[in-house]
Amino acid sequence: MNQPYQAPEASLGAGSEETYQPRLFQTSGRLGRARYFVYVMALTMITYLAMGLVMGVGFGSASPGSGPSGIFIILMLLVMAPVSIFTMVMSIIYGIRRLNDMNMSGWMILLMFVPIANFVIAIMLLFVPGSKVANKYGPKPAPNGNGVIAALVVLLVLFVGGFVGMGAMIGSMSQGMNSPGMYQMDGY
Repeated sequence: MNQPYQAPEASLGAGSEETYQPRLFQTSGRLGRARYFVYVMALTMITYLAMGLVMGVGFGSASPGSGPSGIFIILMLLVMAPVSIFTMVMSIIYGIRRLNDMNMSGWMILLMFVPIANFVIAIMLLFVPGSKVANKYGPKPAPNGNGVIAALVVLLVLFVGGFVGMGAMIGSMSQGMNSPGMYQMDGY
């Protein structure tokens, strides 16, 4: 029955949904799509930068015409092994947090090691939205700030630009290999 003197039954806390601010090196909680992409791409760029520096030092110190020395290879392993392990561990942690945002078990990250399933999981991690409200893995992440959005735009431009540049480089290399003088031997 409709009682005009009955207290309203509206929930006063409905508009104040609890959120939390995700952190880069945090190992628990949820992680939204934009932050996931930014964090994983930042780790990838750090790995490539470290690899480029080590290779630059190694090949810069090598004498012309000789290959990399044994010391260079050891140096590369000593630098790149910890960087690669750190990148792999953090990528797995970010994947687990992203799966938790979709209200899925973090154990599903193991599918990243299964061919074809890894492609499906990667697409899910990048494009499937997370839960709009708190789920069994915690409150929803806070909205993306200007820094996350700016980093996302910059990384997307670099990502797409890298593919375009790589395509241009492969195209120019293939044009050079198809030139008529490529297979001529002088003096024979």
